[in-house]
Amino acid sequence: MDAVISGLVLGGLFTLVGQSIVLTFVTTRTINFASGEFLAVAAFIGLGLGSWTWLPGPGKIVIAVLAVGVLGALTYRFLVVPFSHGEHDTRWLLSTVGLSYVLVNLLTNAYGANPQRLGFGRISEPKTLLGANINAQALLITVLAIIVTLVLVAGSKWTSSGLLMRAVAEDAETASLMGVSPRRVGAYAYAGASALAGLAGVLWAAEVGVSSHLGLPILVSAFAVAVIGGLTSFWGPLVGGAIYAVVVQIASYEIGSLWGSIIGLLLVIGVLVVRPEGLLGRRMEAKL
Repeated sequence: MDAVISGLVLGGLFTLVGQSIVLTFVTTRTINFASGEFLAVAAFIGLGLGSWTWLPGPGKIVIAVLAVGVLGALTYRFLVVPFSHGEHDTRWLLSTVGLSYVLVNLLTNAYGANPQRLGFGRISEPKTLLGANINAQALLITVLAIIVTLVLVAGSKWTSSGLLMRAVAEDAETASLMGVSPRRVGAYAYAGASALAGLAGVLWAAEVGVSSHLGLPILVSAFAVAVIGGLTSFWGPLVGGAIYAVVVQIASYEIGSLWGSIIGLLLVIGVLVVRPEGLLGRRMEAKL
């Protein structure tokens, strides 16, 4: 039970970052492969704001999240749009991967590789859930992940912004003929997705420390849960996060952490073989 409960709670972190992946894919059919480094950027911005003693912790988190959101919009404008002309143009993959290498090297050279204490945003008291002791910080992130999922699902179905997002996702050319700007919608999606990644980065850094390599292991797991749940469903990361994290935690508890990671990757491969679109995703039709 400890492994199951801790897996469900840890899955919230992967879900929150996984939602940022799904949000950009649903809207623009592209993925920001520098999302992991955006977690670290947000954490370092928070670290820089630590000297602002007059500003409470939540205010520092908001500033860091907004700053990374702006970075996400700029990434879409200058590193995705120029390299994504048509459905079969995947140069954006290389440009965003290149950005991830640039950011991790800049952060490492500027601040070093050793973790640094953030100093705010951490809930230190452990919590008990169904008899299992769990990390309070991870529980907070899980609650936020559930709230974000509900907001994205409701917003995509019942708001005008969600309607525009679905229209651009289905047929960007027709949407532009109807007066909708696919680039503007994509920029908003990247900004929102990057803000989600930044929020996860700041809150998790408050627990484990700020470092240039903060986001890489989280991004790998976030991709796993997004693929398991389905890249075209906002429910997908929540379901995928719960399944993936519980399986990994149980396997790690029973046979070791190394085998837990391997079994998690085997789970992703198994889902891709049986249902390539993910458990909750839908098949996409590509125009030829």
